[in-house]
Amino acid sequence: MAAARGANFVRYFFYAGNTISPDRRKALVALAYATARDQQLAPKAILIRSEMHDTTTIEGKHAKDPRGWHGTFAFKVNDQVEREFHVASHGYTNGKEDFTLRAATHTPEKQDKTPRGGKKSGKVVWPSEALLEEYVDSPIAYSHLPEI
Repeated sequence: MAAARGANFVRYFFYAGNTISPDRRKALVALAYATARDQQLAPKAILIRSEMHDTTTIEGKHAKDPRGWHGTFAFKVNDQVEREFHVASHGYTNGKEDFTLRAATHTPEKQDKTPRGGKKSGKVVWPSEALLEEYVDSPIAYSHLPEI
């Protein structure tokens, strides 16, 4: 994936029906973008999949994440929007109320229809826009200019 250059317009989404407060949404949006930039990604769309949490699934079981507190995100760059693929990532911080990126992990790209919450839930990681809420301050533009 190519490094970002120039202006980049990003659309942000949350799952419909979430109860995340406006202040925390804004903080999660910033953390999500920082997490994508960890790989020099120029995302076109970002799905904030979770509030801050310190758990994960290890060998199929819900457990405390040894890496600590993080947000879970999904990103789409360029052709991934059309192909219906995304990269899933975790943006790790130093605590539940800390939204400064400390470290990030990223998966290889996955299909949007990848099941979430167990295959029996019927839910997919990146559903249609009808099942998402777009962040009200979206789209947000970022400028990535080369250093002189």
